[in-house]
Amino acid sequence: MERRKFLALPLAAMAAPGALLAANAGTAQAATAPAAIPTVPAVTLPADTLKGFGWGGKDALALQQIKSLKLDWHYTWGSHYNVTTNPPFVPMIKSARTLLEQDAIGWVTRQLPETKTKHLLGFNEPDHKDQANMSVDQAISLWPRLQATGLRLGSPAPAGTASPWLAEFMAKAKNKGLRVDFMTMHRYAWPKADDFLNKVRELHERYGKPVWVTEYAVADWDATPSRPSIYSRAQTEDFMRATVAGLRAMPFVERFAWKTRPAGDPKMGCSALFHTNGTLTTTGRLYASL
Repeated sequence: MERRKFLALPLAAMAAPGALLAANAGTAQAATAPAAIPTVPAVTLPADTLKGFGWGGKDALALQQIKSLKLDWHYTWGSHYNVTTNPPFVPMIKSARTLLEQDAIGWVTRQLPETKTKHLLGFNEPDHKDQANMSVDQAISLWPRLQATGLRLGSPAPAGTASPWLAEFMAKAKNKGLRVDFMTMHRYAWPKADDFLNKVRELHERYGKPVWVTEYAVADWDATPSRPSIYSRAQTEDFMRATVAGLRAMPFVERFAWKTRPAGDPKMGCSALFHTNGTLTTTGRLYASL
C-alpha cells in the first residue's frame, strides 16, 4: 500500500470509537475516568516519515545541537519541552513517578497552546529496572490518565520489540477497551539494516498499527573501555543511510529518531552525533542531510 493511501485511512479505524473523556487530566478524577474510549483526534498526518531526535539538554548548546540536525520533530523523554518548540516537540509520560509525583499530565496540557502537539508518548522502557520499571498492571491502571488528554497515544516502548511485557500490556489494554494509537519501539544492534527493518515490519504486523521508532542506533553491548565497539563509524553510517531509506519506504512508519551517546562511549561511540564540544560528527552531519 502506498504511504499516502495508508495515512489517509481514518485514524478511528486504528482504534475503537468512543466518547472523549471530559475529566480534567490533571486531577485525581482522571484516575477513575469512565471506561469509554475517547475518539481519536482528527490528525492530518504528513505524507513523509518524519525524522526526529531525543535530547534532554536544557541550555544554549542543546538548542544549537537540535537545530543542527535539521529535524522534523524532537522529544526529551519528558512531559515538557526544554529549549524549543521548533522543531515540533512531542511530550512523553516517562514513568509512574513522573505521572504521580511530577504533574506530567499537567505539564502536557498546560503547554498545549505552545507545543500544539497531537501526540503523546507512553512509558519509557517499563520492562527495564533503570528506566520506568513498571509492572503491566500498574501501567494499565494508569493508562486512562494518558487517554484522558485526548491526544494520540504511543504504546509504552519496551527495551525489546518482542518483549513479553509489551505483549501482555497490549492484550490487557484490548480486553479493557483502552486505546493505543501507534506502536513505539527501541532497537540497538549490529549494523545490519535488513534485520532492523524486519523488526520494524514485524512490530507493525503483530499489532496492525502505525510505528514510531523512538530510539535506534548501532551498539556493541559487549564493548568495554579496554575493548571498544567492534563496529566502525563507516559501518554505522552505511546502516544509517540504509535504515532511513527503508523506514521512509514503509507506509506504516510515521516517525523515527536516532539515539546518540558521547563520542567516547565504548558501546555506542560509533553512533554518536556530536563531538564532546557539541559540534557534529560525520555521523551527525549525515543524519542532518537525510
